Amino acid sequence: MLKYVCFSLLLIPATATAEQLPPESDLLSDCTAPQTDPNAVHQCLFAMGDQVERDMVRAYLDAQAALAAFDQAFSRKADASASALLQSSQIAFEEYRKYHCAFPERLSLGGTAAINVTLSCRIDLTRSRIEQLQDYATAR
Repeated sequence: MLKYVCFSLLLIPATATAEQLPPESDLLSDCTAPQTDPNAVHQCLFAMGDQVERDMVRAYLDAQAALAAFDQAFSRKADASASALLQSSQIAFEEYRKYHCAFPERLSLGGTAAINVTLSCRIDLTRSRIEQLQDYATAR
């Protein structure tokens, strides 16, 4: 069920175009540099996570539009459409991210910073996916 809820967020119309992300940095240091309060670090990572999720939705929609135009111009009826493959790959990415980021949290044995490890992992993978989606949107 969660998989479908997450993917449905991708279908929300967005008017802004995906912009290039700032260079990646160490997320924990970005969120811990000015503060030592664990709750503030947690809130910072949640806010950063929300932002990269919105950025990924915009990048996905841009890629989907570009690939739909590509399909119309170059695909034959028997071909798998690029836009359908994008949708499948996005679902697979979200499933992979969920399990991949659960692993380091499990290794931390549920300590107080476990959620921060998971959030950092999700942010890193999502930023990487955004770059891929931006490449798909400009591929010809």
